[in-house]
Amino acid sequence: MGFHQTDLKALDRLCVEYFPTSTSRPRLMNTLTTVVSLINRASIPARLWINGGLLTEEPDPGDFSATLVLVESVFLGLSADQREFFDWFRTESLYQQYHCDNYGMVIDADRDDYELMQTYWMRQCRFDRGRKSRGIAELLVPSLARS
Repeated sequence: MGFHQTDLKALDRLCVEYFPTSTSRPRLMNTLTTVVSLINRASIPARLWINGGLLTEEPDPGDFSATLVLVESVFLGLSADQREFFDWFRTESLYQQYHCDNYGMVIDADRDDYELMQTYWMRQCRFDRGRKSRGIAELLVPSLARS
């Protein structure tokens, strides 16, 4: 339960290697690796929150969620190409083809509604559809290591 900073190698060990008979986990991890690679290429300093089926003990989960979180000062300083990528990521659904619910959000501690927004998104990410508490993997991007 809660947030856990990690990297792709650790997530692969936890979410794929521990489930050698799973057919869906390698595919979902491949999608996540591709998402991280795209974010790395865009060079947007952010946090990527990962949750959903991939982080459960279900042998063959159907999906996962990826939320790209930017602080407002970073968002305001994005280049046109970075802004185009961020807008694409938060508006173009990856679910149909890749089984990834993708979201993008901008938060800033100086805003009056910061705590409200943070609480809302933490609640969205911390509980499954059955309101069962779950953990959230947090990746810092762009990654200095190859992903």
